[in-house]
Amino acid sequence: MSNGHAGFIKKAREILEGRSGLDDIEDYRALLCEDCAFYHHGEEENEECGSFLLLKALLERDAFDLERALRELE
Repeated sequence: MSNGHAGFIKKAREILEGRSGLDDIEDYRALLCEDCAFYHHGEEENEECGSFLLLKALLERDAFDLERALRELE
């Protein structure tokens, strides 16, 4: 299936395979923002959208199933 979530899928695989983690804000941006048309790396990175903040909070609380999300998108 072709979709517009290639950045999310790549980073999610890296996390689930243990090759990466969610250790800092850049990891969250790579996972959650890479596919967003409004995100431009290096520009206004101190401004985070509501979706980013919500998903980041859910991931931090283990309330978002990254493995299931990846399965659904692949």
